[in-house]
Amino acid sequence: MQYMMAILGLYILFITAGICSSHLGMQTALAASTEQSPSDREKPTASDQSENEADRKITQRIRQAVTKDNSLSTSAQNVKIITQDGKVTLRGTVNSDSEKQKIADMAKKAPGVKNVENLITIDK
Repeated sequence: MQYMMAILGLYILFITAGICSSHLGMQTALAASTEQSPSDREKPTASDQSENEADRKITQRIRQAVTKDNSLSTSAQNVKIITQDGKVTLRGTVNSDSEKQKIADMAKKAPGVKNVENLITIDK
């Protein structure tokens, strides 16, 4: 779990700094560390993040809003945000339904977002 959190932390740092993760080999590490059920395989994952400028900006704006909100738990601040053609997919685990909704609301408010698919789960 610590290994996965360390990789996720680095990924967040690179996205926030505007550095493409594929150039640093992070896509492979993240894909290998994430198990998916067959039904989730068609859903976007962190390695599917679009590399076009508009999508990276959307992801960056949402990430900044999430990390600036001190009311969110660490797990909520580390959700995966994947943007493809203005469509945002949220993945990860949070502590409550209110955190899940708050992150979705932040994503919906970001300029350029066409749609938000909220796949965040609640840790029970």
